[in-house]
Amino acid sequence: MTTMIAIVAALLFADGQSPSAPAKAPSVIFVCEHGAAKSVIATAYFNKLATERGLSYRATFRGTSPQDDLSTRAVAGLRADGIAIPDGKPSAIAPDDVERATHIFAIGCTLPSVATQSGKASDWTDVPDDQGYAPMRDAIVRHVTALLDDLQKRGQ
Repeated sequence: MTTMIAIVAALLFADGQSPSAPAKAPSVIFVCEHGAAKSVIATAYFNKLATERGLSYRATFRGTSPQDDLSTRAVAGLRADGIAIPDGKPSAIAPDDVERATHIFAIGCTLPSVATQSGKASDWTDVPDDQGYAPMRDAIVRHVTALLDDLQKRGQ
């Protein structure tokens, strides 16, 4: 009987987590060049919509060449939309971000090789960069909604 319990425990926790360890929180990382606009908008909308759907996923934003502060245009647009501004300042995507993430989305940038080789990365190449806040937001919200629909269908 003890051997059977050990086998079942080994199968259940083959992902490296101990029986007493908390489950890995599903997390999404949105990445844009400066980590200040597109990824911030995606994070804000993703977190709001995931919460409304009762999904446990949460997102954060990163950049490949981060600037010092969030984009004033993105912050103003989110405020006008009534969407909470995500906490934090732009920072570079790091190997530990990639390790913790369940999904990584590049929005108009090239991800570092550690992210692209992780098997977790996708590109959103159709998000406009030079047409103002509304077209950028609309494209991002379409992607975020499709992603959440997919996650919900999978029961994640």
